[in-house]
Amino acid sequence: MSPRSLRTPVTIAVLGLLAEQPRHVYDMRAVMRERGHDQVLRLKNASMYDALPRLLTERLIEEVETARAGNRPERTVYRITPAGLTRLTEWLREMLSDPAHDYVAFTTALLFMFALPRAEVIDLVTERADRIDTRIAELDSAITEFGEVPAIFLTDQFYGRALRCAERDWLRGFADDLRHHRLTWPKGPSHVD
Repeated sequence: MSPRSLRTPVTIAVLGLLAEQPRHVYDMRAVMRERGHDQVLRLKNASMYDALPRLLTERLIEEVETARAGNRPERTVYRITPAGLTRLTEWLREMLSDPAHDYVAFTTALLFMFALPRAEVIDLVTERADRIDTRIAELDSAITEFGEVPAIFLTDQFYGRALRCAERDWLRGFADDLRHHRLTWPKGPSHVD
């Protein structure tokens, strides 16, 4: 399976949560609910269970143990492999830095950015802001070239520009908050600082 077709919000969520610690699916779902990730990703249990065989086949995760507690169903605990961590961090780097990725991909990357060091996340979102700035300048140039076209016919261009400016400004503020420790970076097994 190609790395791009394997990269989905579900697989990134599974890898991101397993980068923190080994877990079973029920635990992954509970952590996502606790953090509000389920509101962004809207994942179903079935989609997580569907992702596991693909990740196992690609050797990005592995089974640690299968256990049963009382009358509960059997639960298999998974952990991320070194190859899985490498793939996750590659995907996160690309999705955080490249504004070609849509809202869902970028938001997913923000949810699991803690698999990267804080300093690197600062650099990546700053790079994204710089790339957006370049696109804004290109858009401004294109709007100027339209010359005498009535502004009403350029409404879509102005709207797109406003969205890009808002994202760029948010990214720069976010990077600044991280840089000056106004946002606390989590500590833990994969929460590199």
